[in-house]
Amino acid sequence: MRDESSTWTQALDAYRYRVDLSDFTRASEHPGWFELSIDPGDPFQTMGFETRFREQARHHLRAWGEVVFWKLYSIPPARDGVTQRVLGSGVLPAELWSKCMDYVISPNIESFRAFRSMLFGGGVATAATFPAFIRPDQFPMVDTQITRWAHANSDAHGYSMVGGPNLECVPELQPGAVLDEDHWRFVESWIAWCRFTAWKLSRRTGCVWRARDVEMAVFSAQREGFPLEPVI
Repeated sequence: MRDESSTWTQALDAYRYRVDLSDFTRASEHPGWFELSIDPGDPFQTMGFETRFREQARHHLRAWGEVVFWKLYSIPPARDGVTQRVLGSGVLPAELWSKCMDYVISPNIESFRAFRSMLFGGGVATAATFPAFIRPDQFPMVDTQITRWAHANSDAHGYSMVGGPNLECVPELQPGAVLDEDHWRFVESWIAWCRFTAWKLSRRTGCVWRARDVEMAVFSAQREGFPLEPVI
């Protein structure tokens, strides 16, 4: 009998997100930073980058800039400008950490908005990267790739029949559209869904799955066309 969890393990193992931080156009202005090449960008390298951020984020604004550049790497027109906006904001890294932790401890739209506004404003996806890096066991990232997968698969992957969460109010994002606060109900359902899926997969596989791991598997499946079987 096929174990549906194997499709999730395969998708997570296939995750790749290659980033060269030295491609930041103003990298030379920040000695010791924006030097890391994350290649092939597999789950272990990516987890190392998460750890690097957690170790440095309370004391170095550049650590936040590196993560912004990493997140926006596939969007060259945006990545340099948004990264520079963060680096030039003058905000203290300890204050950013504190605001982000306010959201981690009490996740709601008000605490998220307070953190996002201090960071740079703008859309939801980039700001949502930081809770996922700080507490990857509890928080997944969320972006257009994730939303497209959720829109196509939410019915098949619901958990209401076993007392768990469903993916709710999944938007059908048009080309060029991004997640914003109008999609907050979906964002909250995605977080709950990833946590529940991580719990299910941990029980099925005997390995610890984080909410972030679930999200990485979905990202990989969406980009590479892997099927993910419902874990019921």
